[in-house]
Parts: sequence; C-alpha cells; structure tokens
Amino acid sequence: MNTTSSNTPKTKRPWSAHVTRRRIAVAACLLIATGYLLMAGPGSTEQSFCADIFSARRIVLAPLLCLSGYLLLIVGILHKEKP
Repeated sequence: MNTTSSNTPKTKRPWSAHVTRRRIAVAACLLIATGYLLMAGPGSTEQSFCADIFSARRIVLAPLLCLSGYLLLIVGILHKEKP
C-alpha cells in the first residue's frame, strides 16, 4: 500500500496562467471604486439644499460604472484560460 499517492492527479499551473484573471479582477475593482468615488460629494441639509445630488454624474454615470465593474468581476471569475 502506497501512502504517498493520491487518487486525484495534481497539476501545477504556471503563475502566468492566472494573470489574465487577476488583471480582469483588478480592473473590475478599479471600476467599482471609481463609481463610488463619483457618487461621493456634499449632501443636502435642512438649512441648505444642494442641487448637485441630482446631477447626471451621481444618478447615471456612477451607478453604471459600479454595475459594469461588478459584471466584469463575474467575467473575471468565470474566465477560462486557453491551454
């Protein structure tokens, strides 16, 4: 009885095989962070109203960047490397 062998073959993948997935994940995280930074800004208070909270940057552009970042992260996770 051989105790060193395993039923599942272990194949070592080179480090470069995961580079594409990591780059996609980093790009997705940057998109998400950019979207949240574009949403940030001064808000309205009871004493003063800031009309900037209704700008197209905060309502349209920033959520689209966040959504595209999350979708790109899913693509990066599911991406298969070509052998």
